[in-house]
Amino acid sequence: MSSSSVTKSITVEASREVAFKVFTERMGTWWPSAHHIGKSALLSIIVEPRAGGRWAERGVDGTECDWGRVLSWEPPHRLLLAWQLTADFEYDADFSTEVEVRFIEEAPKRTRVELEHRQLERFGARQEEMRAAFDSDGGWTLGLNAFAKDVATSQKKNFLLRLLPPRPTFAQDMSETERKAMNEHVGYWTRHVALGTAIAFGPVADPKGGWGVAIVAVDDDATVRKLTEEDPAIRAAIGLSYEILWMPLVVMHR
Repeated sequence: MSSSSVTKSITVEASREVAFKVFTERMGTWWPSAHHIGKSALLSIIVEPRAGGRWAERGVDGTECDWGRVLSWEPPHRLLLAWQLTADFEYDADFSTEVEVRFIEEAPKRTRVELEHRQLERFGARQEEMRAAFDSDGGWTLGLNAFAKDVATSQKKNFLLRLLPPRPTFAQDMSETERKAMNEHVGYWTRHVALGTAIAFGPVADPKGGWGVAIVAVDDDATVRKLTEEDPAIRAAIGLSYEILWMPLVVMHR
């Protein structure tokens, strides 16, 4: 590999069409949130879908900062971006390096994504410093790993699960049998958080009577039904039940 470029690749279990869409349309979802140049926290990233389009960030305060532009837009197999940030990570319309991203089909639902950040010699005396930064674990590797996770998440269905108690005072006056079932329930969902099936879970202190909540990402409706049916709190048959609500969009802290 030339010292004037950094090349990275990652394989995702998705078609080229899905991989290209997540990379471009959902960049603000997977891009490491600490990597921004604006004064406010990162809200989203703009990649206009055309040659000559803008590549920019939008902060939570509504301000926008340009990063560069789209040089070539060739869905679903190639994207070429102009990186117009200097070694001080400041936008300069007269400065440019190139980021080429290729989406290579390995199978109908498997894509190798190859990224090359080139022309790093344009950073002059700071070329090696910038190459090392882009090549580090906190550089393009961090971004591509986050992208791969978002590809997987984007193909899941998200649901909000409400665990409804048998009575409003359930949390305060559980019997020993009920308490045992709820302790097993906590262990069950803790394991699913570790597995990545559950995004979050916990009790809700509703003044009208507490209830439980979980947000999950699964393959289909049958999986979420199985997930709730196998909850020890349901299997114990102590009067608890689930309300299953589909979530068309989940935005998570990165």
